[in-house]
Amino acid sequence: MRLPALALAALTAVVVLSPSASADSFSGSVSAHQLARIAPDGTLTLSGTYRCETSSSARAVFVSSNLVQDNKRLGFGSTEARCDGQEHQWSSSGPVDGLMGLGFHEGQAAVDAHLMTLESDGGLPMPRALVGQEEPVRLVDDRT
Repeated sequence: MRLPALALAALTAVVVLSPSASADSFSGSVSAHQLARIAPDGTLTLSGTYRCETSSSARAVFVSSNLVQDNKRLGFGSTEARCDGQEHQWSSSGPVDGLMGLGFHEGQAAVDAHLMTLESDGGLPMPRALVGQEEPVRLVDDRT
């Protein structure tokens, strides 16, 4: 689920999902820190917090994130979430240099973060967003 961008002055907000219609229940929230950095070596790091609970120990939940700036979107690999009802930190890193001239730059951007799971209806497992949030961030470029 993609949520509309929040006002740039907004503080970290979270969205909570009520139990899903599937056989097991899920509740959770995800947020992004208001600052993202491009390190001198060209590695971009996004981070934030999440909290989740699920009644199924078999369901794997992942934190997924994207950087959005000037109508460009860069996705990062996901990390497995620990759904124990406690708040946890997440972070994702990846290179931004040499990415077909995407041109991410210092300034305002957004992080689109989700808690995801894989579901199969008799075929290949497909990703499904359980909860998501798009939040404004300030991108700092330490390469300059």
